[in-house]
Amino acid sequence: MDKKVIGARLKKLNHAVARLKKMKEISAAAFERNQDYQDIVERNFQVAIQTCIDIANYLIAGANLTAPDEEENIFILLGRNKIIPLKLAEQIKGMVGFRNILVHDYLEIETAQVYDLLQKRLTDFDKFARVIVEYLDKK
Repeated sequence: MDKKVIGARLKKLNHAVARLKKMKEISAAAFERNQDYQDIVERNFQVAIQTCIDIANYLIAGANLTAPDEEENIFILLGRNKIIPLKLAEQIKGMVGFRNILVHDYLEIETAQVYDLLQKRLTDFDKFARVIVEYLDKK
C-alpha cells in the first residue's frame, strides 16, 4: 500500500473541508439566497465525499477485502475490519447516498438539508482523516 497515494487524497480532502468550513459561517438566509454559496458547498461536499470513498476503496483493495455489493457499505466494511471505528463507519455511510444525490439527482437537492449538513457534519471528515492517518502510522 502506497502511503503517498492516500496522503495525496487526504490533502485533497483537507482542502475541500477547509472550503466548507469557511462557508459554515454564512447564515441560513444568505445561503438560501445565494446560488454561488450553494454551488461552492455542494461541489466541495461532493469532492470531500468522493475522496473518502476513494480512500476507502484503496484501503479495501490494499487489505485484499471483497468490496461490498452496495457502495454505501464500504465504510461499514472498513469498520468491521477494524480499519476505522465501526461507530464512525455507521456515522459516515450515508455520505455515499448524499454524494449520489449531488451527482445524479441534483434536481432533488434541498438547500436546507445541505445547509444543515454543512453546520453539523463537517467533523465527520476530520475524524475520518485522523483515523486513516493513525491506521497508516501503524502500517
